[in-house]
Amino acid sequence: MVAPAPTTYAVITGGATSGHVVPALSIIELLVEAGHPRETLMYVGSDRGVETTLVPQTGIRCVFLGVDGLQRGMSLSKIKRNLRMLPTMMRATQLATQVLVQHRPRVVVSVGGYVSAPICRAARHLKIPVVTCSYDSKPGMATKMQARYAAAVAVAHEPSTLRRAQLTGAPVRAELRSLDCDASRVASRMRLGFSANAKLVVVMGGSLGSAVLNSATEHLLAQIESSSLSNVAILHIAGSRYMNNLTLPSEMKRSDGSIMYQRIAYSSNMHDIYAAADLVVARAGASTVAEIATVGIASMLIPWKDAAENHQLTNARSLSDHGGAVLLEESQLTDEVFSRQIFELLSDDTKRVRIAQAARKLGDVHRNCSIASVIAHAAEVVVR
Repeated sequence: MVAPAPTTYAVITGGATSGHVVPALSIIELLVEAGHPRETLMYVGSDRGVETTLVPQTGIRCVFLGVDGLQRGMSLSKIKRNLRMLPTMMRATQLATQVLVQHRPRVVVSVGGYVSAPICRAARHLKIPVVTCSYDSKPGMATKMQARYAAAVAVAHEPSTLRRAQLTGAPVRAELRSLDCDASRVASRMRLGFSANAKLVVVMGGSLGSAVLNSATEHLLAQIESSSLSNVAILHIAGSRYMNNLTLPSEMKRSDGSIMYQRIAYSSNMHDIYAAADLVVARAGASTVAEIATVGIASMLIPWKDAAENHQLTNARSLSDHGGAVLLEESQLTDEVFSRQIFELLSDDTKRVRIAQAARKLGDVHRNCSIASVIAHAAEVVVR
């Protein structure tokens, strides 16, 4: 008797932060664009990450596992957590094996992070081909391990230290790949409540937020209020854990009713936010850097200094070394430097246009991401 063909084409795994979840959802979009019905795709992530909110609302089938990651450092609390991690990850791998046996996907696609480890380990045991995706300039630990046995390795940057790496570009959402910021700016500002004539700065510290950027933004607003810069407005994406930790009100308006300052925890409406912005100030996570290049927007990047292997600095330099962003390292960051750099960029329209154009040129590879074809080829591989 011939076994029925599997009804699941691909399982996409990885998560915990939007830096992993958004690329995973972007890969799903790319697979749908390539002709794979949504019902043949599945997402597996963490039961404690932002995917528990972001993925179900897309209608994609999803399973969430109890997982934990390796804690770097030798403090007693971290040692205890690492000891508890071992049985947690063993149970997660058992559950991952059950998921793969039940759904029989043709391929597993990993966007990295500790969340991806159980499914990829189970896929290897079951001889299901794995595609691992590295969109950081420096691949993370999970990606390095998975690349050793993966059927294919998709990368967003060259050169890459990963074996058999294929340049595909980073997975970016369709609405951003097709975004024309100039054409959309006025309508996007109307939807967001900002004046069409304002110089709009968007400050975002990643999905978890950044206390350093939040503090600097408070100073920036004080400088705006005490100066003649009456046309500057700020959209501040602060992160949910910091929403109530700042002394500023969550929204301040001008006399004409337009927003001068607005603080939000998170937004999935990045299409309007990028289109509305004159300048983006952000950390340098891989997905943020890829999105900035894809849409072609002027930015000032402030890499998180404690990121593993300082990979955010490498990400930022992939743009700044080619004129596609302004780099401000955290070691040089003060409230005064932060405000001065922003005011200088806002006052120089020509420079911002030049930065945006350079970024957009670097984003060509992301707007034409070829990861779906790499996945299709891997799905035909017979794993031995």
